[in-house]
Amino acid sequence: MFIPSHAKIGTCYLKFGCAIAAIAALITVATTPYADGAEVKVKKVNGISTFQITLNGEPFVIKGMNYAPVPIGVQPGDGLPYGDYFTPAYANVWKPDVDKMRQAGINVIKLYAGDPDTNAGAPGSGGNWKDFLDYCYNGGTKPIYVVMLSYTQGPVIEAGEGRPEHPNLVDYIRHYDRLVKSTIRHPAVFGYMVGNEIFDGVTGNPRFWANFGKLIDAAHGAGVSRGQNPFLMTASKDNFTDAETWPAIKLGEQSGKLSHLDAWSINVYRGPEFGGSGNSVFTQYLELLNSFRVKRPLIFGEWGTPHTTRPAPRWYGTQCQDNPQKANYCPPPKFEEFDRSIINLDEISNSDMGAGKPYYEAQPVARFLNTQWNTIKTNLMAGDNQVCVGGFIFDWCDEYWKGNNKSAQIGGPSGGFFPTNFAGNYWDEAGFGVSSAVPESAYGPNKPNISRTLFKGYTEVKVFYNNSSWNAGELYSL
Repeated sequence: MFIPSHAKIGTCYLKFGCAIAAIAALITVATTPYADGAEVKVKKVNGISTFQITLNGEPFVIKGMNYAPVPIGVQPGDGLPYGDYFTPAYANVWKPDVDKMRQAGINVIKLYAGDPDTNAGAPGSGGNWKDFLDYCYNGGTKPIYVVMLSYTQGPVIEAGEGRPEHPNLVDYIRHYDRLVKSTIRHPAVFGYMVGNEIFDGVTGNPRFWANFGKLIDAAHGAGVSRGQNPFLMTASKDNFTDAETWPAIKLGEQSGKLSHLDAWSINVYRGPEFGGSGNSVFTQYLELLNSFRVKRPLIFGEWGTPHTTRPAPRWYGTQCQDNPQKANYCPPPKFEEFDRSIINLDEISNSDMGAGKPYYEAQPVARFLNTQWNTIKTNLMAGDNQVCVGGFIFDWCDEYWKGNNKSAQIGGPSGGFFPTNFAGNYWDEAGFGVSSAVPESAYGPNKPNISRTLFKGYTEVKVFYNNSSWNAGELYSL
């Protein structure tokens, strides 16, 4: 999902207070490194790559969740910690969150932030993330593996090392070098996402791919220097067209610069069956990768639905845009009323959803997510047509800032009506969580563990993820 407001996550370049920097400096870790990291690999048969993955030699399926615990009243660009809440200062946030995720059968989480210059520490130390990673690993009992990330932007990569402003490509390479060297040997680390939806406007430039290849190669080299190949991914929007497929994937494969990329990730919002017959993400991906005679597993970097809609009959079914140049334009007073009318689908009776009912295109979040997981499982067991290895539900908790109001949960930014894409038919960026957001004032040292409201989507995830083994490798062959 596109996140336009992420201004800087990785190093402190914005002009904000750095109070938490002092805390981070005090807790920089100097510990005995782990000897063995988690080894995630593309499965090979007779030396030939497949579309499956293994973890420590065993078949593995990602029963994932995206984790970006940005509190109410904050957006990541406001200053430290720049979204990197995975340090001891915020243990009262991530400990209860990880506990609930483990109970739900989630076996991998994907982060959207990481500040290597502040938090990486010495190679092999785990840095200021070590306590978080240790807690996720849980001594190897129902471990939650972690996909780590340092923030990047496509135009910065395209500009290369010579960009006079910071950050530039040199900075990005340093960030990933520090991140990987610090964490690659920790047994909780699944791999690294190198770029999330960074490809708009740059994919047609060969210089971008040359520079992006340098960044991928640097991350790979950092792992090799610590004795392990890192599992590397990158995520594209689902901007598929019949003519161009996914431009990033097509042009990236054509570039010949991605030899160390292990898997493609796509953030998919095509409804409960991911497009279904005639528009299947799985079929389209298989055809594209086959055209290059390449097999890189497909990971759904984001899948899910907002738990929100608009009240019927006043607003449900209405499209309301704030741009005068767009159809369905609503003047400011009406648009603001529409935007603030957001309600939780959990509060609507199932008997009021469906054809001929007040919420005629809506369905319960639990049913929507269950259908999506069943659709993923169908591809997992599809034999020669299998491409997907699971993915990450978006999102663990609501993020108010994504609705362009960090202090209140409102709808949008899109005011369109989507009959099939989402359970409640509205693309409300601030409402994708399976649990609630909490205020910033609840975060930090010497405060009690936070408490979130768990929505019905969480309850359903807990059922269907726990219906398989922890590693879920058996889902390839059911």
